[in-house]
Amino acid sequence: MLVGHVASRTKALVTTERLLEIFGLLARHSHATPARGSLCSVAAEFTKFDGANIALLPESKQLTALCSSNAASQSLLELEITLGEGPTTDACESDNVVCVTRLGGEGETRWLSYAPLAMANGATSVYAFPITIGAARLGALTLFRWESGELSEEQEADAYLMASVVARAILDLQAGAPRGSIATQLEREAHFSFTVHQAAGMVAVQGSLSVSDALVALRAHSFATNQGLSELAARVVTRRIRYEARDGVWYEVYRSSE
Repeated sequence: MLVGHVASRTKALVTTERLLEIFGLLARHSHATPARGSLCSVAAEFTKFDGANIALLPESKQLTALCSSNAASQSLLELEITLGEGPTTDACESDNVVCVTRLGGEGETRWLSYAPLAMANGATSVYAFPITIGAARLGALTLFRWESGELSEEQEADAYLMASVVARAILDLQAGAPRGSIATQLEREAHFSFTVHQAAGMVAVQGSLSVSDALVALRAHSFATNQGLSELAARVVTRRIRYEARDGVWYEVYRSSE
C-alpha cells in the first residue's frame, strides 16, 4: 500500500514539474507570438517534435485551424482541411490517438489523397491527440516529425499533458461565447479557417448551395487547380473569382484599372 502511495505521489510531482515547464515555455513564447501561436510553438518544443498544429471542431463539424508552429505545419493543416482527410480529422471524429510512424510505409493504406501530399510537404510521421474536456470534443493536437520514428513513452505522456493544457486554454478563450459558436478572439486569431468559411458562405449564396456543399466546391476547385484553399478563399472573399452553380463553373472577375 505504501509503495503504491509513493508511486502515485511521485507521478503527481512529475506531472506538476512538466506543467510548470509548459507554463514557463508559454510565458517565454508569448512575448513574441500571439496566444494561440504560442500554444503550437510550445507543443512542438515541449514534445520534441518538428511541428505542431491545433485544430478546432465546432458543432458544424467543419475542421477549423487555430494555429501552427511553423510554415510547414501550416501547409499540412491547410492540406488536410482542403482534402477533408488526415490524422487531425480522424482524431477529432474518433476520440482516439492517431499514430502513423511512417506515412506511405508498408501496409499503411490510410489517407490515399493526404499521405503522398503530406510527404511531399516534408512530413514522415504524424501523431494526433484529441482535445477533450469530459465528453466534449474540442479538436485535436497534431504533431509532425520530418523523419520516421516511434513515439516514446515520455513523448506520449507529454503530448497528452499538452493536449489537456490546450483544452483549458481553449475553454478560457471561449468564455462567454454562445454554444456551438466560436469566440471572437479565436475567430480573429484563426484567420485561415475563417477566411475559408467566409468564402464558403459567399459561394453558398452565389450558387444557391448549402454551406457544406459550397465548402466541397471550394475544396474540389482548390485541388483541381493546385492552389491552396486559403488562397482560393481569399480570392472569393475579395471578389476576384465567383462560382456559378448553373453550369458548375468558376469565373475569374477582371476589373479595369482605375
